[in-house]
Amino acid sequence: MALRASRLMTTAAAKAAMNAPPWREAASIILACRSSVSEVVGKNLAEMMSATKFIKKTESGSEFQPCDYKVLMVKRSQLSSFMANAYVFPGGLAEKSDFAADWFKVFEKCGVSEGQLRRDFVDSIGGPRPPMIENPITLTHNSNNAKLSDFLPADIGFRICAIREMFEETGVLLLTRRAPSPGTKSCAFEEDIDQNAWRQKLRSEPRALFDMCLENKVCPNIWALHEWADWLTPVSVGHRRYDTMFYATCLDQTPNVVLDQSEVVSLRWTRPLAILAEYSNGSVFLAPPQVYEMSRLANMSSYGQLSKFCQERNKLGIDRWLPVIGATSDGVVSLLPGDDLYPTEPDLLGVGPGPDFPFSLEEMRSRCSNLNRIDVQGPFACAHCNITPSRGMLSPISYAGTSHVNFQSMI
Repeated sequence: MALRASRLMTTAAAKAAMNAPPWREAASIILACRSSVSEVVGKNLAEMMSATKFIKKTESGSEFQPCDYKVLMVKRSQLSSFMANAYVFPGGLAEKSDFAADWFKVFEKCGVSEGQLRRDFVDSIGGPRPPMIENPITLTHNSNNAKLSDFLPADIGFRICAIREMFEETGVLLLTRRAPSPGTKSCAFEEDIDQNAWRQKLRSEPRALFDMCLENKVCPNIWALHEWADWLTPVSVGHRRYDTMFYATCLDQTPNVVLDQSEVVSLRWTRPLAILAEYSNGSVFLAPPQVYEMSRLANMSSYGQLSKFCQERNKLGIDRWLPVIGATSDGVVSLLPGDDLYPTEPDLLGVGPGPDFPFSLEEMRSRCSNLNRIDVQGPFACAHCNITPSRGMLSPISYAGTSHVNFQSMI
């Protein structure tokens, strides 16, 4: 029996999506930092041997070694309105103040003209732009007929949002006094600014980041952020939805982190395979997008390789991914663009029933030639992808867990 996914999107639903999208926009940062020598090799020879013995084979037969970088993740409070208790990348909701044209003044004081900003972040992208960049609802809805030309380009505004949210949640501040020269290594801003006081102001007034920059003659280091992915929450997941841009940032040195203690209850540095291993044995909870992105990062064991990849791939543009959730006989499948079963026009609003398949997850994989999906059984999700993703992105590994590897020296 051939498998088919329904074409659910109607013209009326498409118009409704344009007029009143039932989601909000957000931005997050996948912050990767080079590990120290002691972190890579371990405290002694035994730990070093434990780390270097690990080789993970995926379905394609590729091999992965322990990497020399770590990624910052935050754990949401159990009281959070979205993804409670989950480990996620730092980030949060976009605000209109992130796009205020006044930001041009901040950049000008640091020697960066509006023209340079547009060349660096608008004209330099050769590929497609997702809806949240072309027509951000943060600005277009309930804006009293405001024009997009009255604001910063969305490519810049969402980067400012990501920097603001990461500072508020983790204390990591990405600022600069001038536009970095090509090849300059990125690092967190640690000059003499009363960061605690400004973080307190940010919790009640997002525009406080603008005031902090203007007062201290600095600007957001948006050059350190590279587009990585755009995920739109599926219609069947929770009561809130978000269109979230994921940026990747590589820092040569590990910055100090400070717990937010509001919606974030803990912070941690981890390597992609280490967090996937903990997730597979139930020690931590990851949302499916984090599982997929960590599975992509697991392809790269080198900090230098990752940093170069992020900079070069950024020029190719990005697509928005809306997972389409379908029920199977033994779990749930989250279909992604490029998969044989992904609908031609995905249902943005949930106006129709989702696909229902009378097969197991394994049977469904065997019946399809092109896979790009996340299989979910109980609390565990696993990415499956045998295609080359668009825009130069990486395919994820399919991590099914292991019971015999000591990951403690990798965390």
